[in-house]
Amino acid sequence: MVVDFHTHNFPAALALRAVELMLGKLNGLIVPAGDGTIDTELRDMDRTGVDCCVNCPVATKPGQFDAIFRRAIAVRSGGEGESAAQRIFQLGSVHPDDPDFAEHIRILKENGIPGIKLHPQYQGVRIADPKYVPFFTALRDAGLFVISHCGFDPGFSDWPIISGPEQIAAILTAVPGLKFVAAHLGGHCGSPPRAIDRLLPFVNCWIDTAVMCICDDDPEAHRIVREWPAHRMVFGTDYFWRDEAKLMAWVKALRPDPAAQKLIFSENAQRLLGIAGHHTVTLDALPVAGNA
Repeated sequence: MVVDFHTHNFPAALALRAVELMLGKLNGLIVPAGDGTIDTELRDMDRTGVDCCVNCPVATKPGQFDAIFRRAIAVRSGGEGESAAQRIFQLGSVHPDDPDFAEHIRILKENGIPGIKLHPQYQGVRIADPKYVPFFTALRDAGLFVISHCGFDPGFSDWPIISGPEQIAAILTAVPGLKFVAAHLGGHCGSPPRAIDRLLPFVNCWIDTAVMCICDDDPEAHRIVREWPAHRMVFGTDYFWRDEAKLMAWVKALRPDPAAQKLIFSENAQRLLGIAGHHTVTLDALPVAGNA
């Protein structure tokens, strides 16, 4: 089984506009591989040999929890087709400034959603700020993992690094035991060489392989994939931005050992997702934010 742990899709009616808005921030730097829809994602998964993927939505405002949660349950319940229900794991997203974060984390936990996605730049938060310790503590205590954009983002090229290895280490020091997936090779892009090694002591910290396209040939990116412990790395592409086949070949060339590949492409993701417990439920049977 191959699991892509870091992908993005949107409701079909919103996908075109959402992709256009993000492209407008990139000034042509990146040409996306997909169009942001589930239908295209499933076709590309078939083409590239990806069995399952994880969709990583982002609540850019505190008030967006409910819509993201309801879509996650709708997809899981077959609302966008049986193939999507079986092959696409929709995460939740809780904005760190959400005043109801504890209740929303409880709802995700009770409904079998195993983690949330953060993107500090799009959310406008510095995740290492001590005021967010209660937020991350609640996630840890609920057993949910966090996957976060880390390091440089080409859409925010004038911003300082607000989610690099230094900031991640601060979070994991303040909240021991938090399960954290540091996307984009732990945020190495924009950080000094070997900065990601600061994360090695944190046994509940994984990285994903969604290398920025501008770093495909970067020696530091190659070093990380070759040297990072295989049991703490998950295959991720940032699809629809990047082609899954290209990233799969990139990782396999740098990490040719079959045992390491099995961990990276499948087993680590399954453990984080609790994939054996994946199930379908009806949307109407679930609690709704504000009424649970």
